[in-house]
Amino acid sequence: MSSGSRNLGFRYCVVEPPEQLLKAGVIAARVRDESRELVRSGASCREICEKLESRIVELGASPAFPCNISISHIAAHYTPGIRDDCVVGEDDVVKIDVGAEIEGYIADTAVTVSLSEKHLGLVEASRAGLEAAMRVLKPGVRLYDIGKAVESAVRARGFKVIKNLSGHTIDRYTIHAGISIPNYADRAAWIRRIQPGTIFAIEPFTTTGRGYVVESSTVNIYAYTGKGARKAVLGELESRIMDYIESKFKTLPFTPRWLPSNMGSPNEIESALKLLAKRGILHAYPVLVEAGRGVVAQSEHTFYATKSGVIVVTDREQPEL
Repeated sequence: MSSGSRNLGFRYCVVEPPEQLLKAGVIAARVRDESRELVRSGASCREICEKLESRIVELGASPAFPCNISISHIAAHYTPGIRDDCVVGEDDVVKIDVGAEIEGYIADTAVTVSLSEKHLGLVEASRAGLEAAMRVLKPGVRLYDIGKAVESAVRARGFKVIKNLSGHTIDRYTIHAGISIPNYADRAAWIRRIQPGTIFAIEPFTTTGRGYVVESSTVNIYAYTGKGARKAVLGELESRIMDYIESKFKTLPFTPRWLPSNMGSPNEIESALKLLAKRGILHAYPVLVEAGRGVVAQSEHTFYATKSGVIVVTDREQPEL
């Protein structure tokens, strides 16, 4: 999943990669690659997401967040809700963003499938941006240099990066751990460097539009912030929802369609989640759309920095760069 631009301190992990992370990476990579076969004209977005989420479980992990399926000018954070769905069109550009989690260790990866030849260059620009970033990766690399490499590769192909979407560091049970990894030469990222023990995702978003996203009114993904649930005065339904969220998802993102159907009506559940978000107990992830309604493509890998190199966690072979 994409990140905003919060700038906190790095949170270090052990220098050798946890086995749970490596296993989650292989599972996420496999499911990402299998997703290509599901993207076809007329396919239900709900069916695609549910198949991929189930596949993650079959392979021995849990979804780290709801499968994101963001089509054409929708850049990120769309997953079908309790009642809404979408259908893939014959000319659509479909971004599939999946994550696998084992004991809180998260692997996050994405691929774009274009059903129209006219957008293949846009998709290739996103892949090229990711590959350019990978060529400069090493322990101690500046985040500025990563972003510069991405932007240069994308511009050389005639497209723009989306500047207010970025990669991110990852912690245990935390998909966005506080540090944003830019997709452009951001001077604010000049002094920050990738340190050994860091888990991080790089995800270039490319577009034919203005180069930035805005929030829509649709929210189908939430996450527990870890704050306020026991201090707030909650109603019966809100309390039951929070008990379920804390036990089932902890601080990982979830979607209302993952909640038990006997918990309440769709209207009741959606209203309760909005209230919990308003009180700061839940974090809401609005669907993000390209400001000029340009088409958007995305590529993403998760990485782990050791003292000697950088492991591509979401590569099926997991080579060290």
